[in-house]
Amino acid sequence: MRGFRHYALSCWLVAWLASTVTGTAFASGGNEQTSLRADAAARVEMAFSAIEEAARLNALWIPAREAADNARAAFERGNYELAIAQARIATRFSELGIRQLDYPPYRHF
Repeated sequence: MRGFRHYALSCWLVAWLASTVTGTAFASGGNEQTSLRADAAARVEMAFSAIEEAARLNALWIPAREAADNARAAFERGNYELAIAQARIATRFSELGIRQLDYPPYRHF
């Protein structure tokens, strides 16, 4: 789990650095919509990375996949706030699915 979080944080950091270097986001006097778009793009990408990791471990929850699809659709429509919110949900559900693998199996006696 620690490796996955490190990977997700690295993806976000690379996107942030790329946008900062090119001056498209997070610069003083920059366009707020552009920075919101860059943040949404990074979070949607992180959500799909989380989905892939959960699917690889057979721990993917259906609501995580649905939230990731909703995030992509919202991003394509230009609704970046909704894209960020849905990407956050998808990432969280993917993390929970992976964590669930550590729980002991339920046994009814």
